[in-house]
Amino acid sequence: MNHVISLSVVVFGFLLSAANAQSPRVVTNSLGMKLARLSAGEFQMGAGPRLRDAGADEQPAHTVRLTRDFHIGIHEVTQQEFREVMKFSHSFYAPDGAGKALVEGLDTKRFPAEQVRFVDAVEFCRKLSELEPEKKAGRFYRLPTEAEWEYACRAGTTTAFHFGDSLASTQANFNGKYPYRSRTGEFRARTSRVGSFKPNAFGLYDMHGNVWEWCLDWYTVDAYRAAAETDPLGPVNGTSRVIRGGGWYSDARDCRSSFRYAEHPLGTYYVMGFRVVMTQQSKVSTELRKRWDAIDTSSGPSGAGATASTKPRPTREQLVAVGGESWPRWRGVRGNGTWKGPRFPARWPVDGLKSLWKRPIGGGYSGIAAADGRIFTLEKLKTPENTEQVVCLDAASGVPLWSHRYTAAYKGLSYGNGPRTTPTVVGDLLYTLGAVGHLYCLESRTGKLVWSRDLVKETKSTTPLWGFSASPVVIGDLVIVHAGATPGGSFLGLDRRTGKEVWRALGDPLGYATPLIIQNGNRNQLVCWTPSHVRGLDPATGKVAWSHEYKVHNGVSISMPIFHRGIVLVSNYWEGVQAIRLTDNLTKATLAWEDRRNLRSLMSQPLYRGAHGYLIDKRHGLTCFELATGKKIWDDGNRMTPKGRNPQATMVWLGESDRAVVLNSDGELLLVRLQPDGYQEISRTRVIGPTWAHPAYAWGCVYVRNDDTISCIEVVPAPR
Repeated sequence: MNHVISLSVVVFGFLLSAANAQSPRVVTNSLGMKLARLSAGEFQMGAGPRLRDAGADEQPAHTVRLTRDFHIGIHEVTQQEFREVMKFSHSFYAPDGAGKALVEGLDTKRFPAEQVRFVDAVEFCRKLSELEPEKKAGRFYRLPTEAEWEYACRAGTTTAFHFGDSLASTQANFNGKYPYRSRTGEFRARTSRVGSFKPNAFGLYDMHGNVWEWCLDWYTVDAYRAAAETDPLGPVNGTSRVIRGGGWYSDARDCRSSFRYAEHPLGTYYVMGFRVVMTQQSKVSTELRKRWDAIDTSSGPSGAGATASTKPRPTREQLVAVGGESWPRWRGVRGNGTWKGPRFPARWPVDGLKSLWKRPIGGGYSGIAAADGRIFTLEKLKTPENTEQVVCLDAASGVPLWSHRYTAAYKGLSYGNGPRTTPTVVGDLLYTLGAVGHLYCLESRTGKLVWSRDLVKETKSTTPLWGFSASPVVIGDLVIVHAGATPGGSFLGLDRRTGKEVWRALGDPLGYATPLIIQNGNRNQLVCWTPSHVRGLDPATGKVAWSHEYKVHNGVSISMPIFHRGIVLVSNYWEGVQAIRLTDNLTKATLAWEDRRNLRSLMSQPLYRGAHGYLIDKRHGLTCFELATGKKIWDDGNRMTPKGRNPQATMVWLGESDRAVVLNSDGELLLVRLQPDGYQEISRTRVIGPTWAHPAYAWGCVYVRNDDTISCIEVVPAPR
């Protein structure tokens, strides 16, 4: 019976497609926008079980009936149309946009409007409906429901795309390096003029690629499991709205007819646009009207009198001109969690800090590096499966500058959502280490491969339970990695320009801590913490200068050691803290003190200042103690970061002051004062969702990320 129903849906769909194709019934409104009338009908929504690339949110495939005719724009809303209605435009690919160099000499009036927030798209529709000619004609403009969008996109088809089951770059504007069941093609790296490719059977252009298109529906993963069969409107509430169709930066897979994605209503980036639906005012259903009228655009639209979040973005040069240090490696320039930048405000603004830009990102805990007006991180892609990627983004706009992807199979990896380490930038070279041991050296400006090493395959390293987590460290002509090579290679020293092994050292088990560089006069030393020992190595040869036994439970040597006033301090979840005193020549080590009760931290990196240290204890939260003795001074009672089994926050000193900026695991950015006489919270505001990834501080901005979003938070405004 189900097969009969499915067949009838397919047949009906093709008949409907033909009818609409033969009689498009295109209406041109007072703005010159063309809209095609689509007849009420029935179609199969979502992805069937045979589509291997389908996500859980695309299933189950189900029959949907649309009972009302509607008109939909044959093109995405253009820059000219958006500006005419809204009286402003923030499009990146425009003569007055941040990406003007990429469209120099081109007439972008017919390019799609992008960097459009959901609230801006809603306000556009409302203003368009209020234009006198449109109002007189009784026309009501809105965004399409998700069902209407897919119905319009499919145009009677049941294949992956309205073109069929493949997509090539000659058919749509997407990242042609990653086609779908087709040959590799062109990656245009920007939007293209609307209508540059063949339309579907309904006469609609760019339903695949160019820009993502906002839909009316709230997004949930399981929306289809409770979806109405007739005129569905999606969930009644949520935090993100549905976007459809993919964009110029998307892989072909993400441009499929059934592919679903989501974005916050205030989210915006260079590939977000929309198209409109028009119906007669008298034919709008009560429930749809109710939902539409309930949409709050008071946080927008952007334009005249805009808030800081909607002002034109600074250029890369303007951003860097703010001054201050970059963030080229784990824990900043010096690797100690201190950032010397432009002076942060006394407190956060009353309405919080605003995002300069944000965009989707793949999974992972990888930290962010920032250098030369660019930011770098690693991600795990949903598709293709078993794929990691290094990405380089423009620091001022978030626009991708290059990416480098490679196969990385996560076999038996706990918390296998993505890479863990922070990239390291030295001059024109970038060093990255993936979760299962793929080490890359790339040109930082272009992403061109210089050399690579598969540590597991080439050195017989064993991937630790929670993946390779120690970031690469560069000293002189060497890059040092915590590798676990067999035999005797817990640490490897490699020629940083060729990747050739220079030395290997220690037969210790593999841990997770990034090695620390310390100095004695003009001499460097590498402090390495493994699950069995803390040792000092000559970074030029790997020769052991001193050793201290310290066995930790479950191999969780995680946070990088700190070194201050002759003391190396390591902090562990079960065994607590050990403070190791070094002689002046860094050749002998003795235990100064230990604390197994009050000072037990796991992932959070401790700070130090003067005679005191600060760490996040697993029971009591932020804790202050004497570095010389281990004496506990105070704790904050878990006020700074959420209390839990693994409390986590990243803490960074603002210069030489007693002020620190903290990103906690709830995604809140805190401005605090840390002193021996107590903890003082100055300001707190949410800047991203829950996160364990370490941020980067550079040029008056904080760059934050989690498993799905990366964002730039502008704290010290750059000149526009």
